[in-house]
Amino acid sequence: MKTVEVENLTFSYGCEKPLFRDISFSVSAGEILVIAGQSGSGKTTLCQILCGIIPHAIKGNITGKIKLDGIDPTGASLPQTSLRAGMVFQDTDSQIISTTIEDELAFGLENICKQPDEIRRRVDELLAEFGFELLRYTNPASLSGGQKKLLAIAAVLAPAPPILILDEPMSGLDDEGRGLVLSVIEQQRKQGRAVVIVEHDLKTVTFADAWLLLHDGAIAVYGAPCDVLRDVESLRELGVWE
Repeated sequence: MKTVEVENLTFSYGCEKPLFRDISFSVSAGEILVIAGQSGSGKTTLCQILCGIIPHAIKGNITGKIKLDGIDPTGASLPQTSLRAGMVFQDTDSQIISTTIEDELAFGLENICKQPDEIRRRVDELLAEFGFELLRYTNPASLSGGQKKLLAIAAVLAPAPPILILDEPMSGLDDEGRGLVLSVIEQQRKQGRAVVIVEHDLKTVTFADAWLLLHDGAIAVYGAPCDVLRDVESLRELGVWE
């Protein structure tokens, strides 16, 4: 089953020329797709369209077809879309807003009007799953970079969306932090979640099922890493392999 389906997606800001055009791809449950490309190629914008930030919070012109677990995020409300796809931003500090880990995990569930007993049960599950049981009342500001990233992931997964979108999740992390995040990504795959990752260092994501490389407003390469890596020189020319 295709959890994410994108067909001939074209996007532009206002009257500008399209940032990208005719983008098509799909991600099934339990698969990981990595989106790569040089700065300005539209990677983050593409993710913002998938999770509904564009066009609901940021305006732009969209044509093409998008389906996230059966809904079109450009037509559905942001709360509806958040039940299908959770996105973790590159700047995790801008996403964490509560003063305790427990409150951060409960925030999204409260916003979609879950019952108190259900919120407590789900928060307890997430605290155990992500290793925060002894840090329930800790201020997130005191966490390491890797722990903050885990908390942000846990928070967007609180409503149990079938799709997880991560914008450069390893950026700025040390080896320990990257290890924590990679472990969580693999765990989500095993749980049957479709995962979309924006990443500039392809060497850290060779475990993905597919790589989609954007260049000059279009898809330059799309395929399994083992196939794409047969032409490393092309990856270097695209600026995504050193």
